[in-house]
Amino acid sequence: MAQEHKATQPMTFCPDPDLPIRQSIHTILNTSREAGVEDPVARHLVGANLQLAFPNLGLRNDTGSPSNTEINQGDFRVGDTAFHVTVTPISDVYERCKKNIEDGLRAYLLVPERIAVAAKYAAETLVPAQIMVQSIESFVGQNIDELSAFSKNKRVDEFRRLLETYNQRVDAIETDKSMLIEIPRNLRH
Repeated sequence: MAQEHKATQPMTFCPDPDLPIRQSIHTILNTSREAGVEDPVARHLVGANLQLAFPNLGLRNDTGSPSNTEINQGDFRVGDTAFHVTVTPISDVYERCKKNIEDGLRAYLLVPERIAVAAKYAAETLVPAQIMVQSIESFVGQNIDELSAFSKNKRVDEFRRLLETYNQRVDAIETDKSMLIEIPRNLRH
């Protein structure tokens, strides 16, 4: 019973506001990997980040089982760019990126930092210089820095907004509430 209760508790962590946001995203991804939910957590973090950056786009929010047409367009689509988010890039995701490029789209492949070098190598092998491969940690961290105008005080606020948006997205569609992230005390007003 105690283990069942723990599985429904939100993830917790204590970010250091003096460290780059990418470090906190790295911690969240590691915690979710240990819990076996890294892939949906990564997708929801990127979705929340894009939602903050583009609040009027109405980005998709699903549990990861989109139709074949939607998945070929990426997990998210912004303008002429398809964003593919995965923690285990297999050949299918590279083929979808290649198809995006053939269809006139730009393709972003966002993966955890620990596999970014290997993912870049695989992308370069398939479609040289055409798939933008970036770590989820750097992508989200840089966007939060930009949204905060590179101000430490605003960065804390924007990071809190990211986590709140992430929680809203998760709460709206996921049955596994252990993917929620408890907003750390040092980010609250």
